[in-house]
Amino acid sequence: MRLEEYIFKRKKEDGINEYDLDKRQENTRICVNYIFEYFNNYLETKPADEKTVLHGQKIEKYRNIIRDYDTEVRDWLVSLYASYGKYMHKNLMNFIVNDYFLLYDSEAEFRSLSYEIYPKAVKSFKFLEGQSEMIYLFIKDAHKVKSLFAPYEQGFFISEGINEWINDTYKKYGVNVYNFCYEWAHYFYEYPDIWPKGHKQKSEYYDKRAEYKNIKLSDSILWDYDYKQKSNLFGLDSLYRNMPKKIFTRGKKQEFEAVILYCWLHGVTSDDEYWDSYVENVL
Repeated sequence: MRLEEYIFKRKKEDGINEYDLDKRQENTRICVNYIFEYFNNYLETKPADEKTVLHGQKIEKYRNIIRDYDTEVRDWLVSLYASYGKYMHKNLMNFIVNDYFLLYDSEAEFRSLSYEIYPKAVKSFKFLEGQSEMIYLFIKDAHKVKSLFAPYEQGFFISEGINEWINDTYKKYGVNVYNFCYEWAHYFYEYPDIWPKGHKQKSEYYDKRAEYKNIKLSDSILWDYDYKQKSNLFGLDSLYRNMPKKIFTRGKKQEFEAVILYCWLHGVTSDDEYWDSYVENVL
């Protein structure tokens, strides 16, 4: 697109009314940002005579890494990589620290998160200044990518009701409850400090720490989690209490417990016998 076409497209997307005099200052700032976006990101950043075969190969390799992103976001990430050599999809994801990101399903939630992340991103990467809209689009797209089912997850079965809940939620809202529970199970494993005291047991390595004095053992190696407890499994009491209140989360505490336990017993550790017992007694 030519510059005027690009500005028209962005103005239409953002619903800018240039005749609204009360917003003249804000609209001026936004439209100036469009020009920066156009020249710094939309246009090719390197002239043809500055490219090399190896540089082109690196760019194509990165484009393949982020193939699940939408075209506009992917092209933006590739242009940043071509100019600055940064894997910005990873760098930007590091700013998303909200435990409930994978349960987001509204424009307002993604927009609010982009407002929170933008100043932090610009502070670390000056070249992102004026890129607030692209960061917002990235956040939406990153949610979509992180909500995709991995190939090895396609055959999971917990119960008919829970599988139906997971699949229907994904189809209707773009929210992958299974992936949310999977990430929480692995996060919970890494931080024994947040485990309820009654659920925490010394592992076989705890009393042998002296033997590994030259090796730094993580806390998750020194402790075992008692997943056979009958209440507040995986810190679910506070996790569920603080969870966004949505159609697909209300009244689903038992379902969340079952899915997190499934992810724990089929990813963090393995205990088919206890899983079968849980299914028989609970599900």
